[in-house]
Amino acid sequence: MFDADVPQSEAVEGISSETIAAIAQRLAEDSRNTGSTSFVVRDLDGSLLFDMAGDEGKVPASSIKILTSAAALAELGPDTTLPTSARLAGDTLYLVGGGDIYLAPDQGDPHAQLGRAGLGGLADQAADELAARGVTSIDLNVDSSLFSGADYNDVVQGIDRSYIMPMRPLAIDRGRIDGFYSATPDIDAGAVFAERLRERGIEVRAVGTAAAPASAEPAGVVHSAPIRDLVDHCLTISDNSMAEALGHLVAIERGLPATFDGSARAVRDSLAEQGFTTTGLIMSDTAGLSMDNRVSAALLTEVLVEGGACTSCPLASLPHSMPVAGLSGTLVERFSGMEAGGLVRAKTGTLVETNSLSGYVTTRQGQVLAFSILIDDLESGTTAIVRPAIDEALNALAGGEDHAG
Repeated sequence: MFDADVPQSEAVEGISSETIAAIAQRLAEDSRNTGSTSFVVRDLDGSLLFDMAGDEGKVPASSIKILTSAAALAELGPDTTLPTSARLAGDTLYLVGGGDIYLAPDQGDPHAQLGRAGLGGLADQAADELAARGVTSIDLNVDSSLFSGADYNDVVQGIDRSYIMPMRPLAIDRGRIDGFYSATPDIDAGAVFAERLRERGIEVRAVGTAAAPASAEPAGVVHSAPIRDLVDHCLTISDNSMAEALGHLVAIERGLPATFDGSARAVRDSLAEQGFTTTGLIMSDTAGLSMDNRVSAALLTEVLVEGGACTSCPLASLPHSMPVAGLSGTLVERFSGMEAGGLVRAKTGTLVETNSLSGYVTTRQGQVLAFSILIDDLESGTTAIVRPAIDEALNALAGGEDHAG
């Protein structure tokens, strides 16, 4: 996204630390801000321009998805795709999940970010293979053994569970049915796959669940969009299910259990191995739904600098995956009428006592900065009230308004 050959501080006239300090102080003292504020700004050459409580661990809400995404890109690889396969043992066919929770119910779209892999396309391959073997009648089993452990994280309870699917390694559109998540998204996908097979002349006697034996032979495979596209979707709309699925896949890649505990540990370990400062990092989930998470603004800006400054590293797609102020994703309705519209790419985060925004801002002078604003311990009912104050601070950072006093 950015030219890493020339440090931003040398390429353009940079914003002064004094100006940033005045903007941050104004936000911290704003009457709409009833919480505790961390505010860190770095140049893309890595230099620290301003730090207000940057090392303090704060509840990040969905800003933690930046860390999950960085681990997924580094561990899985930006170009990696997720397979959903059919395997045959005798007259039993297995639908084997590989982590794609956005399967299309029929033919996939080869150009789509979501639904690139389709159960109709997989049924075409499987039906051809069955015909070649002279098999016309089968039992179908759904194999969800890639992920283990509970369907839900223990730290996510009550109404918060309505914001995430039960964690299974295959689903059609995360198992969303009429606006709600199905309790059995993998089995639902299996039922649709059975119908696709029947449409192709295959008798499906029964649909069950079982892991495919090692002796099962390939009968077809379809692939998701690349990881970079899945990360883009995850960050743009703040997809909790995608974040947890990516976390589980990182755990598998690092040889850890594909559980919620395993995924959180895997992301932490990956970040540390990449050289980021993880001191004080507490990850209870990889989506940001837990109030037990603690992340520093310093760590978030370290990761953002790595993604923004490099051109060919695994994190290079990170800036392009952020929502754009006033234009896309969770920022589409923010920064209305402000000069910062289109100049901020950032990940939002909101919980009952937390509001955060972390990403990139381009100043009036053309300088690109990595920033993180984390505000937690907000008084009840004020989470939405502080949001315009955050937007005004970013608008001032972009040079849209002089808040330096």
